[in-house]
Amino acid sequence: MIDFPKTLHQLHFFQEDGVPYAADLDKARVVELSAAMLDILRLAETQTDDAIIETLSASYEADDISEAFERFAELEKEGLLFNRGEDLQRSLETESKWRKLLVVIPGIDVDSFFDIETLSAGTNMALAHMIQHLTQYADLHFTGSRNRKIADGVYEVDIGIEDLVRLRSKIAETYYGILTLHQEHERWLLPLYRYPEFPPILVQNHAPRGHGGHAINSMLRHYAAMRDYDGFTAPSDYVRDFYSQYVWDPSFFNTLPNGVDATLFKPMEKMVAKKEIAAEVGDERIEEVPTVGYLSRVQSEKGASVYLKLAELNPDLIFLIAGPNLGRYASRKLPDNLVYIGFHPRERLPLIYNAFDVYCFMSMSGEETFGLTVLEAMACGVPPVVSNFDGVPSVVADAGLVADAENFDRDIATLVSYPCPVDFSEKINMLLNNTEMWQILSQAARNRAVSFTWDKTANRIVRIFEELHRKKKLVNPNRLLNVFAPTQPVEREAEQGLKYRSLVLSMNERYERCLMRDSVYPLSVEDGVALSILKNHTTREAETILADLVADETEARATLKRVRGLIDGTA
Repeated sequence: MIDFPKTLHQLHFFQEDGVPYAADLDKARVVELSAAMLDILRLAETQTDDAIIETLSASYEADDISEAFERFAELEKEGLLFNRGEDLQRSLETESKWRKLLVVIPGIDVDSFFDIETLSAGTNMALAHMIQHLTQYADLHFTGSRNRKIADGVYEVDIGIEDLVRLRSKIAETYYGILTLHQEHERWLLPLYRYPEFPPILVQNHAPRGHGGHAINSMLRHYAAMRDYDGFTAPSDYVRDFYSQYVWDPSFFNTLPNGVDATLFKPMEKMVAKKEIAAEVGDERIEEVPTVGYLSRVQSEKGASVYLKLAELNPDLIFLIAGPNLGRYASRKLPDNLVYIGFHPRERLPLIYNAFDVYCFMSMSGEETFGLTVLEAMACGVPPVVSNFDGVPSVVADAGLVADAENFDRDIATLVSYPCPVDFSEKINMLLNNTEMWQILSQAARNRAVSFTWDKTANRIVRIFEELHRKKKLVNPNRLLNVFAPTQPVEREAEQGLKYRSLVLSMNERYERCLMRDSVYPLSVEDGVALSILKNHTTREAETILADLVADETEARATLKRVRGLIDGTA
């Protein structure tokens, strides 16, 4: 069924060689119709599915009507003929909480967030946990192709990406904010920043760099295009600190740590865990020898090659790998003390972590802003050894050991670091050979992990949106009138020749006097350029232009600061 009645686009009907067509004026497309489809469209805005079928059953065969409905369903998915999301209050009755957020994540099936076993990437798992806890603070509406309730406080709404700009006023009336995920293909998102009607847009970022520079450049484009009341989130302070090298206003980057389910991930009797895993894989050494653990995709960027070197350096230890498969390493002759223990569903992961004496995290990818598995291992009381790289050390703090890594000034083939196998080996042995240190760090790891909760993460999102709304109230339009002109110098400056100035009028476009006197105020050309840019561009775009035009960055920053002050002070 198509779920009539529906609001139609602006349609123009015509015939060509006896065949009916509908010109969709909203989408600039022409759609061929059957006779049954044409009659259905005449009833579409007032009749239900059953009423339409009953009305037309005397004129058409049941198969013709059914085929017409199927064709309409296909056209609706393409965004043709029917308006989408026009009447959210009528079409989607929710048990309204105090706020609603519109969640826009193209390319990811909404239902997957509620079936965590279908998710493999840490980013998507983190999103799934956050979404479930965010419902304690707001209703979540996911853009999609139909109106339905998914779970308590979670809905899919019939709004496609292509409908967002057209529905911006309705979205502004309905939603407190728009929550999305940074993806390098930003074609759908960048246009949204141009419309002041949209509520604050919060873009989650989990990949500060990598992919041959594409990630950084994409982030910088978003930064430049954002309105003053949009922003990013990232799981650790590292991202804000990293982008401080590139931007003038790092306040756009908000720290949003991940959490952990400390009731699921918790310490258990280690020998019990080891015995069960040993029995499953048929290797009694797991019970008898200290174990080092790795839980991730077995790929180069996750440090798999370095992990193999660790096994070779420490033949007296057992190195366990838990992951979907061994990938390209399956065809290699692996060290005898390297044991693959398979892929396990999420509810069994606490058992896996507890079978480790030490957890190793040595990812080299530019996407490691947090390290969710590190936190899960810590929650199980397993001391971690991690690379001195990106945001992971800030998660561990003093609850584990940090090994040396060679960090690159830019990524190369997605790799941005190389963990030092020798230092990793030393740190692992330091833990395994010092029982007191191991016990202290085990307890510290558990204590630190339980301080990271998904409820805190969800609450933090709401507080960030509140801050963005406060920023929105402070936004001022730039109505100052200015011109650029050569200026004849006054007598005392005559020897210096002709001057060039930007002249600000003491009158705005509304004929309001906004400065002290009815006068013309001379500014430097740089100030005038900044003032002109800010009429149609964001402060971050002005930042880019000034950084290129003004050789002294300190002076460029000062120029932008005082021009912004002039605009805000005369709004």
